Amino acid sequence: MQATKSFERAFLRQLLRVFRLSAVSYKSMSLQERKSAIKLSADVAMASARGSRKWTRGLIAKLSEEDEHRSFLRLILGTEYERLTKPCHGSWKIPRSKKIVRRSLRVCSRRKNNLRAPHGFKSSVLARTLVEKRTHALKRLVPGGESLDGYSLLDEALDYVISLRAQADLMQKLLTTFEASKLSALSKCTLPERKASFVGK
Repeated sequence: MQATKSFERAFLRQLLRVFRLSAVSYKSMSLQERKSAIKLSADVAMASARGSRKWTRGLIAKLSEEDEHRSFLRLILGTEYERLTKPCHGSWKIPRSKKIVRRSLRVCSRRKNNLRAPHGFKSSVLARTLVEKRTHALKRLVPGGESLDGYSLLDEALDYVISLRAQADLMQKLLTTFEASKLSALSKCTLPERKASFVGK
């Protein structure tokens, strides 16, 4: 699965907007500070481009935990900041119909009866333990995943992974474009200008 073109356009638009608004002077920053600033900008752009998902709220809330990020996020997101950091526990529940609940209860009672048989007990306990461990690990990986379970956790994890892949691809394309434009500008320079640019470094 891939991110849509509209998400990619929105991400690039948001990223350029973040860079313009932050107006960071990279010359005064160390390499590690530059990496952190670019990562923060890319994460904010990804979350705001994706819109109102549970993982976007979780990501913004996680980034807001640090005081230095909070003012930056308020500047970038504006009125959206309050909405994205506000917990929405009520909307995180999956609507259930009575038929589905009754059917699942019947299936659960059958499984319990089957578990009483000694031959299937060990394998089902082992399978349940593995599923619980993997679910717990997934909850830690997905921003805001601690309050999710079952289908909603898988849905949010899938959407988050697709968005992350799109973010990485777009950042790689930006880097390639930037390097190509640098080479193009350098090739247009005359020989004395090239020497001057190397001496300046």
